[in-house]
Amino acid sequence: MTIPAETPGAAGPEVGAPAWGERLVVILAVVVSGLAFLAAVSPWATEPPGYSLDGFNVAVWGEGARAAVDDPVASRLGGRRLTGDRYADHPPLTVWATAVATGVGGDRPLVVRSPALVAGLLSLAVLALILRDLELDVIAVVGGVVLSATSGMFLAYGAMLDTPMVSLPVGLAAVRVGLRARQGRPPRPGVAVAVGVLAGLAGWQAALTVGLVVFAVVRRARRAAAALASGLIAGLAATAGWIAWVLGDLGPLWRQAAVRAGSGGGEAPWIATQPPYLRDLYGWGLLAAVVIGVLLAGFRPRRPGGASGERYVVAVLLVTIAGYAVLFRNGAAVHDYWTYWGVALVGVATAVLIDRAASVVRDQPRDVAIATRAGIGMVVVGAAVASWAQPSVAEQRIRDGLDLRAAVAHLPVADSPEAEVVAVYPTRERVPWVEYAVRGRAVSVWSREGLAELPPSLPVLVILSGEPSPALRDRADVVTERFAVLPAGDLVEHLGG
Repeated sequence: MTIPAETPGAAGPEVGAPAWGERLVVILAVVVSGLAFLAAVSPWATEPPGYSLDGFNVAVWGEGARAAVDDPVASRLGGRRLTGDRYADHPPLTVWATAVATGVGGDRPLVVRSPALVAGLLSLAVLALILRDLELDVIAVVGGVVLSATSGMFLAYGAMLDTPMVSLPVGLAAVRVGLRARQGRPPRPGVAVAVGVLAGLAGWQAALTVGLVVFAVVRRARRAAAALASGLIAGLAATAGWIAWVLGDLGPLWRQAAVRAGSGGGEAPWIATQPPYLRDLYGWGLLAAVVIGVLLAGFRPRRPGGASGERYVVAVLLVTIAGYAVLFRNGAAVHDYWTYWGVALVGVATAVLIDRAASVVRDQPRDVAIATRAGIGMVVVGAAVASWAQPSVAEQRIRDGLDLRAAVAHLPVADSPEAEVVAVYPTRERVPWVEYAVRGRAVSVWSREGLAELPPSLPVLVILSGEPSPALRDRADVVTERFAVLPAGDLVEHLGG
């Protein structure tokens, strides 16, 4: 896909507050949106990892951070867990940032999540800067930020500790470097190099974004492109070195990439998962607005003589999101947050749409312009409040998973990270959300025969598939809505083994 060239736009809109007033309005919008985000995620951001995708990822990266703080060298800077497991499928910035945060602020839930929380707030700020650089109407800038911050995806997963979340502000910073370079006002080379390095250390999506930005600006801003590219190469080299240090070589990374590049049983299952994910985390109304905004940015310049970089920004984000989902379609099939970077596209596309709507009355009498802008503002606020107040299915799963805390409170804490102090039944998967809580190893058990092989006194965390029976309630040490804890021997007897 060719990313189209554009020229800088003309001066901003005539109707509205002075420049300093507009900046204040935008800052206020970012602050209020950030506070709304923090308020929405506070029920689980302040709690230990729960039984959900969110809890799984927080536990995985949190375990790495614990190991890095305990022994940076032996843990290979967080790649080797205290339990002996290794995890280096992604660039290391997330585990490094978490290790620094917990080393300074302590191993507390909010501190563990702080890299994701800070990244979410920074993403809103950088998004606002990009929209300002595009010279959109101030109401469009505010609307784009607000709709991005209150999208179901951002509210459900913006606080999740994982590379898409931590790397998003870095990717947006790269987009802004390219935008300003295309507008003839590139940042200093050192800034571009730093952004490239961080992208290579932060996440594969950020690295892909920098590559697209370099391609888009190389002909008109070679110095900026060279600075970004050199930084990216250095960052990726450091990432590759770290992965090889942790895993011994890069072979496991390529094998994991091959798994993620699979479609999960043919193309249809992968494709079939996307509509329900998108409907839940964005909503058809917001997606329709995004599609219209993308089309307006691509085919209808904002002003005669050229737009202000909208097509470039939209193209880079669109190719990054779609390209990452198609390239690693197994990941997109099993993770509903795989299109998390869509929150940035929501902000840009809806801002373009709002800008076009506001421009219709730009030359009309002042009272007409004010009434129209007020109407636009009411629509944006209404959509934002509705999204914020109605949790997505993904968010509800995170909330429901918090009842794990009551169950793990009855589990023993390991004397050493290698000790097996609990079993989890029935599952074949890794259970980092349990291992993180007990600070030791958890045995995954799938069958009754496997339960019979366990020490009779070993506590078993049972994942319930329905209402627990009175007999199970009598035997269990604790029963919650979805979990029960009881000794392995008692569970075997209960199941008739």
